[in-house]
Amino acid sequence: MKRKTHQGKIYDKEKTKQKLIKAVGSILIKEGFQNIKVNRIEAVSGVSKKLIYRYFGGLEGLIKEYLEQRDFWNLQIKQMEGGAYDVTTPLEKEEIITILEDDFHYFEKSPEMQKIILWGISEKNKTLRAIANNREKFGEPVFKKADLTFKNSDIDFRAVSGTIVAAIYYMVLHGKTLGTTVCEIDITKKEGRERYLNTFKKIIDLCYEKTGHKK
Repeated sequence: MKRKTHQGKIYDKEKTKQKLIKAVGSILIKEGFQNIKVNRIEAVSGVSKKLIYRYFGGLEGLIKEYLEQRDFWNLQIKQMEGGAYDVTTPLEKEEIITILEDDFHYFEKSPEMQKIILWGISEKNKTLRAIANNREKFGEPVFKKADLTFKNSDIDFRAVSGTIVAAIYYMVLHGKTLGTTVCEIDITKKEGRERYLNTFKKIIDLCYEKTGHKK
């Protein structure tokens, strides 16, 4: 019987692709998005730049693959697609709190995600724009459920959620980049993070209390 070798080739290809993807992250964190260039990726990864074109179709394809593997909301979309997500029932309070807490913890602990957000608001890039648009897809089923919860209230839950997400991004980036407090709260310290998380919960609690929902 002939020995199969194609599995080894597939493994080597995937291993090489991951080296290139990892190199993008390394450059982004250490040198900034301005230095994410083909020649620099080749030097950092130790992989021929020809393979960037062979495996990803070019630099934009590699960046797209990198972002899809690192972006919090894109990962959430994939998890949601992997199971049945019932949009016919109201959005429970603990569900949205968990989503926001997970976003906070992931963003606060991920230097790559922090750099991705900074990159996205610093440079016009069609790939970054596509990823940002894709993030909005995560909200579609969540807000359908929220509409059932808040349909008889004056709560604009999309605006509430957007305000909290924007606050998470700003406060984390401010604390991590400048190392200073925001409104005398240090988000780089456990106490500061807990104060903000507790406040987010209280905001969500107030929204639900106004509708009479307990969940």
